[in-house]
Amino acid sequence: MRRKAGRAIVTGVLRYAATHDDIEVHVQSGASAQEEFSVLGDWQPDGIVTQPSSAEGLVRGRVRAAVVFHAPTPKLSVQTRAMDCDNAAAGALAARHLIHHDLRHFAYVDALYEPTWSVRRGEAFAEEIAKAGLPAPLVFSARLNNTLAEETGDLKRWLRTLPKPCGIFAVNDLRASHVLAVCRLAGIAVPEQVQVIGVDNEEYLCETASPPLTSIEPDFEGGGYAAMQMVVAMLAGRTVPPGPASYGIRGVVERRSTRDDRGTARIVNLALDFIRLHATTGGTAAGAAKAAGCSASLLQRYFRKTLGRTVVQEIQRVRLEKACRLLRRTETPIGEIAALCGYEDESYLKTLFRRTYGTTMRQWRKSGTGVSGE
Repeated sequence: MRRKAGRAIVTGVLRYAATHDDIEVHVQSGASAQEEFSVLGDWQPDGIVTQPSSAEGLVRGRVRAAVVFHAPTPKLSVQTRAMDCDNAAAGALAARHLIHHDLRHFAYVDALYEPTWSVRRGEAFAEEIAKAGLPAPLVFSARLNNTLAEETGDLKRWLRTLPKPCGIFAVNDLRASHVLAVCRLAGIAVPEQVQVIGVDNEEYLCETASPPLTSIEPDFEGGGYAAMQMVVAMLAGRTVPPGPASYGIRGVVERRSTRDDRGTARIVNLALDFIRLHATTGGTAAGAAKAAGCSASLLQRYFRKTLGRTVVQEIQRVRLEKACRLLRRTETPIGEIAALCGYEDESYLKTLFRRTYGTTMRQWRKSGTGVSGE
């Protein structure tokens, strides 16, 4: 089993046994399933809590019931149930944590292959974000048979395309630590530009990551206890609900990867909201700083670090985008578009437009909709 998960699940199993005198537990971990069961000698367990790699050993001897962790229910000749983390709860909690940090853009990094638990975490993450009325998360799926170098290159390119600031939910801590490593290679600041959260709270990964990784901690110990309850119920002939069972989530262990102590994301997003609403009606950089509740110099520094552009450049970008929409979607005369986009000087807009897009406003309109006229 995963290092932390395995230890905690065993602790839960032993906690159950400690309060039930009729239960005898043997903890065994070997290099292979055959070794794990052969060392038991003449002692044949009635039930077992195990992992997928050991499932083949379940057909031996008197084993009559089993709970298998972190895998679909295997088809064996004994009564078997699967148990896994509540993956929907993990995904939803990741979304709520990032939303609470005033982020507006989100992304999900799934498993190297697409097991059911990875898919469910991503779905729940997206569902929670949709409930908040925010844009759907972008998804990174590794290509099969990629080398580590190829996957790192793909991930680096994808991270650079993300709108920022952005909250990234990685399917587990191993994937999240890789995301943090690639962010360093790509020159992407964490947590100022992206905030990253994983699952499992594997301390040896989370504490040594740079920066230390925020993680969702499943209740592995509770899962081990519940697994023993289920095994005992099956052996006693009691009805056990069909299908996989799940154990819960203990909460979020926050570390530096999402701890934006300076409130960078909140400040930048407040300014972006102001610019989106007011850029074409006289909004200025000073107005954006006032809306964000900070000085103009601080906002400028956050914009450069988070978005890679200045506040004025963002205002110009929003104004030019509106000019493009008016050119392509309406028949508004070009002579009137400057005022509608927040420019007093029509010639200034025409010069800026040509410098930005390499074409005149008239040519842009003709290439897009065929609407002409000035």
